[in-house]
Amino acid sequence: MKYSSLAKTLAAFLAFDVVALAAEQPNIVFIFTDDQGWGDVAAYGHPDVRTPNLDRLAKQGTLFTQFYVGSPVCSPSRASLLTGRFCAEIGIDYAIGGPAGQKYNHALWLDPELPNVYKTFAANGYRVGHYGKWHLGAMDKDGNMVAPAPVEYGAQESATAHSTGPKLKGLNNSNKSEIIANYGIDFIERNQSSPFFLNLWIMDPHSVLDPTQEQMDPYMDHTHPAVRSHLRSSQTVYYAIIENIDRAVGRVIQKLEECGLLENTIILFSSDNGPSPLWSSATGHAGSGLTGPFRGTKASLYEGGIRVPFIVSWPGHIPAGKVQDQSVVAAVDMYPSLVQMAGLEVELPEELDGEDRTSVLLGTPSKRSKPLMWEYRFGNWGREIQVSPTLAMLDGDWKLLMNPDRSRVELYNIREDITETENRARYETEIVGEMSARLMDWWDTQVPNPKNAPPWSGHSGWRMPRGN
Repeated sequence: MKYSSLAKTLAAFLAFDVVALAAEQPNIVFIFTDDQGWGDVAAYGHPDVRTPNLDRLAKQGTLFTQFYVGSPVCSPSRASLLTGRFCAEIGIDYAIGGPAGQKYNHALWLDPELPNVYKTFAANGYRVGHYGKWHLGAMDKDGNMVAPAPVEYGAQESATAHSTGPKLKGLNNSNKSEIIANYGIDFIERNQSSPFFLNLWIMDPHSVLDPTQEQMDPYMDHTHPAVRSHLRSSQTVYYAIIENIDRAVGRVIQKLEECGLLENTIILFSSDNGPSPLWSSATGHAGSGLTGPFRGTKASLYEGGIRVPFIVSWPGHIPAGKVQDQSVVAAVDMYPSLVQMAGLEVELPEELDGEDRTSVLLGTPSKRSKPLMWEYRFGNWGREIQVSPTLAMLDGDWKLLMNPDRSRVELYNIREDITETENRARYETEIVGEMSARLMDWWDTQVPNPKNAPPWSGHSGWRMPRGN
């Protein structure tokens, strides 16, 4: 009898201790969409699309105007987010398994031995879940899926598409956001008693898009009346899918509220790169994404390809209703910043390119201590005005773009010239000299490109028309 009472007391104490720990350590929900542009949220100024849940998230938290991902295309951007490294340093420089990757014999998966944010959180008491897109592993040339599963990167629970490990069930081209949200809601319900790190990598608005008529009804004004009986415009289709994303975000937030977890949860929302250009043959209806005021789209190192929406909420910690337009934050910063915000006492890898931006996330503007670097040597799917050089560096307000052979040197003051149309390279020669030396030193130390690598794609470009 005494033993039974002691056991019950001990069990109650342990249960209380787990709940107390969860209350001290915040949960984290990171929602990462696919090809959603900086301007594809009403809170960022979109004139037509309805995103009430994302707008609410921005009012409850902070909207960042200068957030950069690690690449203008999918796989390297996601690899950079997980590892806190510039993707060129870890050998992932194109969409894994894509036609160019197969042609040039690129890596078939991200190295699971690299330190990453999932492993760090999983090793420190967090339950890590990953649902949705993965795209960090591909089939071999014989069609066999041999890449490591997400569990080998630290995700204790997962369901993905086109990867090793458990698969998402019930997906079609009208319900991808809904299905991924369902998995996330189930994960939250099952993991309320311990801190969790939930990652929902939503596959929309990447093509193929096929919303239902009910989903498209609010946007039928964007399809000409003469063709509504048999056609739908790309705007009608795309806006419906963006609202699907928003609806999924709202359902996840509602579940956190119902479980009493919202106050102790950091919610982050972003996208892997800019929107796909309308003139790409693979884009389809996904070509109606907006980059806001920026030049460039997906597959371009101009702002529109790498500058994406970023909204963060943590009630009582992150300022509510604030627009942060004074500080640069990047996807490579998420690893060290989330570790700090969660209070994990760990020693981070020395080779991280990201830096702890907790103070900025919590409301105090500051300058970066390290520049951001990019390499993207593959084709830009656009008109000449979107075709960037293949290297880029952002340091303070100055952004330098150039090719490795030092052709097409472009320098922009991003604070004053967000459209990147006033090339200052010939006027600011000292800045160009200093930045180009640092950029080339960085590029020379990167993982060598594979044999038969393509030539640089950025040799032809567009020049701002000049008057007489």
